Amino acid sequence: MASVGSPCMKLNEFALEELAKMVVGDAAHFPYRSSYYITKFFERCDLPFTHDGTTRAYWAKEKLAELNVGHGQSDDLPSDTLCRVISELFEPDDFARHNNKMKGRGEDASNNNLADRPKALAALNELLKRYRLVAYFDDADRCYLRSTGSGTTTTTLSRQTRPLSLEEIEQRRKVAKFLDDASEDEFIEKLLVPLFQRLGFRRVSMTGHKDKLLEFGRDLWMKYQLPTSHWLYFCAQVKKDKIDSNNASGVKNVSSVLNQARMAIDHPIFDPESNRKVLLDHILLISAGEITKAARAWLVEQLDQGQRRHIIFMDREELLDQSARILSDLRLVDDISSRLDDNNVPF
Repeated sequence: MASVGSPCMKLNEFALEELAKMVVGDAAHFPYRSSYYITKFFERCDLPFTHDGTTRAYWAKEKLAELNVGHGQSDDLPSDTLCRVISELFEPDDFARHNNKMKGRGEDASNNNLADRPKALAALNELLKRYRLVAYFDDADRCYLRSTGSGTTTTTLSRQTRPLSLEEIEQRRKVAKFLDDASEDEFIEKLLVPLFQRLGFRRVSMTGHKDKLLEFGRDLWMKYQLPTSHWLYFCAQVKKDKIDSNNASGVKNVSSVLNQARMAIDHPIFDPESNRKVLLDHILLISAGEITKAARAWLVEQLDQGQRRHIIFMDREELLDQSARILSDLRLVDDISSRLDDNNVPF
């Protein structure tokens, strides 16, 4: 069913068996699912599985075993489809439907036959802790998985394909306020570092501004592992303000960005994990404001064909959309705002 893709975490037989019991409702605190509702459950996960009438938990384990060898975005998380199944386990309507049915039969809150989302989440986390995984509810009451080792989460699985929810729109507003108030170092430390960690980048390291001579045009560097296990190296040149090349706007800082980009391309970085110097594969030019079309065009004109392929632009609008989805469970924006309002020195 699921095709083999990039490396991802594989659950063992015991974990799949216990997870199957949760899917069909044979585990305590999870809603019971008959054959009809098992099929409907997998349909909601966009999986074409139809229960054939055999033993429910055994059949579900077979299907989960198929998903267990599927494609995944990270080797710190199970396959994408298995993550989707786990998230769907905590659909509130399923718990409400089950409990309404039980109460209609005269069950009360003291009876273990009732489904309970917090207790079900605790049971799942007991199963997943050996894999250094934790399941959690975000502010919109959706269930996600997070690796306690790398911090990678399943919030990124559908980030490019759906519109923002009401909660994410509110988070986008908060991030926009943060970008208006934060310094460049705060922007990097409190927003970009967690953002790139959640996107699957490794060893996300902030250079800082204490020693300009050693920065070599880099505010941030990180690496990303390909499905082949090879590494790509990235750095980020970060600007708090708008990047423009038009004198009429009153801002013309694109020439300094060009110089820093060339410097970053020419100077290798030291990767302590491999104990060697490596050249960068890509440079992210990031602005908390706008990167104008004129600035983009001027930069491309000034770089030769070999240098051009290194450059990736990321401006305010893209940052806001990415952060609203991927960092929706973080509360750092509210914490920062309160500190700034109190006239304290942040961080």
